[in-house]
Amino acid sequence: MRLINLIAGLSGAWALMAMAGSHHLVSDADGAQWVLLGGIVQLSAALAGLVIAGRSGRLNLVAGILILAGAALFAGEIDLHAFANITAFEMLAPVGGGLGILGWIVLAFAKPKA
Repeated sequence: MRLINLIAGLSGAWALMAMAGSHHLVSDADGAQWVLLGGIVQLSAALAGLVIAGRSGRLNLVAGILILAGAALFAGEIDLHAFANITAFEMLAPVGGGLGILGWIVLAFAKPKA
């Protein structure tokens, strides 16, 4: 679970940097709002990852991976679009959202303590 902890910490840092950058680097108001949404998703996933890192068991590990990977894909696509105007990866946001949802469902069935 140490890896989940590391990824969660980096995810939280990424979220805060993107959210700050949305104010300073994104000229389009709609784009800035999308980056803020992505940041909230990313930060929420980071917090979940930190909690999951303190647990044990296979389902917790799978849930942590799905939640963090899903948030990274979701927020990453939004950031690419808003900061660099790259639209080639538009399908990553819904795929990431789906992975995140699946991760939260898996977490619902995981034991808090193994």
